[in-house]
Amino acid sequence: MTTCQTLLSKRGEKILTVAQQLFLRHGYEKTSLEMIINESGGSRRSIYSEFGNKQELLKAVLKRQISSQLDVLGNIDYQQPVDEALKTVCTKFVKGFLSSTMVALFRLISQVVVKMPEIGELIYQAGPLRGPTPLADYLQYLANKGQLVVEDKNFSAKMLIEMCKGRLHVQAILRPKVEVTTDEIVQHVDKAVNMFLKAHRV
Repeated sequence: MTTCQTLLSKRGEKILTVAQQLFLRHGYEKTSLEMIINESGGSRRSIYSEFGNKQELLKAVLKRQISSQLDVLGNIDYQQPVDEALKTVCTKFVKGFLSSTMVALFRLISQVVVKMPEIGELIYQAGPLRGPTPLADYLQYLANKGQLVVEDKNFSAKMLIEMCKGRLHVQAILRPKVEVTTDEIVQHVDKAVNMFLKAHRV
């Protein structure tokens, strides 16, 4: 069984990419292993050997996307002024979070999580609980330098992320025909980061 950190064969990567496309296009229930095999050129044996079954294949799709999205938070430029560094990394994070693929995955998750609560637990553990760690470490670095007052680095990091994605994520989920523009994201993140820094300045 694979995880997002496990190296896949070229066949496994192809299967994973095709599975994601079909899950997003048809939904989890209406996507069969036969459909995935027909488009990927794989086989049941290759799916079972690298992923286990269709549910584990869905988990692998989600893990890969979560890992890709959270990698953004690890690319904080410690040499930039604080406000620029936070605005840059948070803007990139929100743009990725509101991408068509990520929004479609959220809709997919909402369809399956009641029947498969372990999917929801997977997302929660990998995302909201562990994801903000690089950002939390950066905030602690700033606190150690005396630039910010941070009582709980993990709480502050999570709150900053929530402030930055906030209503924009809700809008993207609930209003699929209304595009969230880059300008909207930049303006929203600027205001959120400014408010966050105002509350944490020495």
